[in-house]
Amino acid sequence: MVRPTTSRLTRVFGWIADKAIERDEPVSVGVLCQTAVARLDVHGAVLTMDTSGWPEVRDATDALGERLTELQVTVGEGPAVDVWHGDGPALVADLDAPSSQARWPMFAPLAVEAGAAALFALPLCVGAIRVGVLSLHRTETGHLDAAALTDSLAFAELALRLLLDEQAGRDTADSIADDVLSLHHPQVHQATGMVAAQLDVSMADAFAHLRARSFVEQTPLSGLAADVVTRRRRFDRDEERP
Repeated sequence: MVRPTTSRLTRVFGWIADKAIERDEPVSVGVLCQTAVARLDVHGAVLTMDTSGWPEVRDATDALGERLTELQVTVGEGPAVDVWHGDGPALVADLDAPSSQARWPMFAPLAVEAGAAALFALPLCVGAIRVGVLSLHRTETGHLDAAALTDSLAFAELALRLLLDEQAGRDTADSIADDVLSLHHPQVHQATGMVAAQLDVSMADAFAHLRARSFVEQTPLSGLAADVVTRRRRFDRDEERP
């Protein structure tokens, strides 16, 4: 999956910040989802996060989005489920098309019955670590055009950052776009694997520890990762306990 450019991330974050000002509230995943609906010509957005292998809805702009998530969890298939299992984005312009009905024989008919016509599921990930999924749905069929698809990837990147900030107890910084890109530094993924081994935890939990330590020590994530990889820093189980 091609990551959006810094300029694209900055522009999309500007939209989110404007929406937050309009709503008189801080930037959040909820504001991000509302902004995505307004900017991407979709009817709803849902942000789910991995909680011990079980998708948890962190925000949904409408009841249909919640229903689509519930259906996928219940029947164990669907675009977002494919993304959770490691596939790239799942972009479904017509849920009632024969190809969609054949690919998800249980979910697709139920989704159409619920009122959905198109569904676009985008992974929130760093390397092999799946943090969450941003799902966008329409009640009419149709593809995301090139500009909307690129913007949707930027929304997914920024949702990733907001979720990680939330985990770390960190406020959103003005330099969000540049910091998002640092999450994809190769050493960050390598360091996450080392921390997982040191703490005997999952990759997702190890990444949360790494991210939280970066915040507490006010150290750039890429710099902390470099210290872990070169063995100048080590995570200890006793120190990481709450």
